[in-house]
Amino acid sequence: MNWVNICEETALPGFGGVAAWFDDTAIAIFNLGERGLFALDNTDPATGVSLLSRGLICDLEGDIFVASPLHKQHYSLRDGSCIEDESLSVNVYQVKCEDGRVLVKSAVDNTCDSARK
Repeated sequence: MNWVNICEETALPGFGGVAAWFDDTAIAIFNLGERGLFALDNTDPATGVSLLSRGLICDLEGDIFVASPLHKQHYSLRDGSCIEDESLSVNVYQVKCEDGRVLVKSAVDNTCDSARK
């Protein structure tokens, strides 16, 4: 597994998300300031539309979620689970900032625990 350079840290909006292409997959990367960086699939599994990077960030039940802009399902930025429908989930990816660059860890199965550290 390798760390892949995605973008410069300055390209990430504060407390928002951006979409990126990574390992043939559209991912969403969120910069939550002191809470850290998070990365997950950008495609909403309920609709198949690649738009989670545009979702609203919220804190529910002690976890951080992104609400899908279309039907408002909430996906955990930590584990990818969906509050409203247990059958829906997204992959999460390890992400870090190093020397001003945002790096995402490439994995064969693309299912990693999100960067909580």
